[in-house]
Amino acid sequence: MAKATRFGVLFSGNFPLMRAIDGSVLADTLGYDSAWFGEDYFYQGGIATATAVAERTERIEIGLGILTPLARHPALTVMEVAALDHIADGRVILGYGAGVRYWMWQMNLDYSSPMTALREAVDISRELFRGETSNRDGRYYQMRNVKLGFEPLRADMPMYLGVEGPKMLALSGEIADGTVLSVLASPAYVRYSWDNVRAGCATGGRDPEQHRMVAYVIFAMDDDSAKARDAVRPVIAEYLGAGGRPTPLTQLAGVPDDLMGELGRIYREGRIPTELIPDDLITKVAVAGNVDECEALTRALIEAGSDEIVFFPMPAAETESLVQRVASDLLPRFR
Repeated sequence: MAKATRFGVLFSGNFPLMRAIDGSVLADTLGYDSAWFGEDYFYQGGIATATAVAERTERIEIGLGILTPLARHPALTVMEVAALDHIADGRVILGYGAGVRYWMWQMNLDYSSPMTALREAVDISRELFRGETSNRDGRYYQMRNVKLGFEPLRADMPMYLGVEGPKMLALSGEIADGTVLSVLASPAYVRYSWDNVRAGCATGGRDPEQHRMVAYVIFAMDDDSAKARDAVRPVIAEYLGAGGRPTPLTQLAGVPDDLMGELGRIYREGRIPTELIPDDLITKVAVAGNVDECEALTRALIEAGSDEIVFFPMPAAETESLVQRVASDLLPRFR
């Protein structure tokens, strides 16, 4: 049986706190499947925000996407997330990722082998959620008779990895229950991700049909298509400029390597190079346009293998109205 497509909304850490909470309540009442909260340093904490949402909502799943075990010991993450899952009555998804290299450098954290850190963190977390005593002696984490002092609501807490490159995607297939794809994912990149995730599933003896592929999508919808594209152009320029170098994510979307270099150069000079983002590039890395165009672009991501589309609404000032309009005008076309 094919997996049903789910739809969620993403609130970044720099989005106004109370609007993120109220927006999640709105999404809950409108029938969205999930609300996701990043842990962007050094903004509002994802776990604290998710806890407030858990207390105010009834049905919507709460995705922690993405926490890095480099900045917080996995034993402490499990302690907090297991408590949150009790508050949420079993609606939490725990997302782990390596974190942004520059943020880790700011905190003088060891980024020499993020893959090792993720593997150890997931192993430790699964032990603790099962109520076991952990005595791990790993490269990143050493545990001496660590056991939760309370019983988690779920021993099988779903764990997703927010990853990008081929080795990390394979790791997600090997050890995780789902994968969270970064913004800017094109249909070609979704297919590429599945190729690597399936290889990892084979290594880990896991069923790829049970693995979920979540795609974060920079999103704007307006009757005026040009206005919608203009709404996402600055954030696309910022993400591409901050990356500043070609990766499979950009290359599979068809972003020229020399353009990536130029975007990175201007970004490092302290300016967001919005003027370098043409309309045809926007349609490759975002969902923006009128409702028909948004339907077609969303459908392409689903047909490529996205099990869950998580909208990152733009402009931020119109987030609440976009959440409402997606529910009334776009989601019925998929349900």
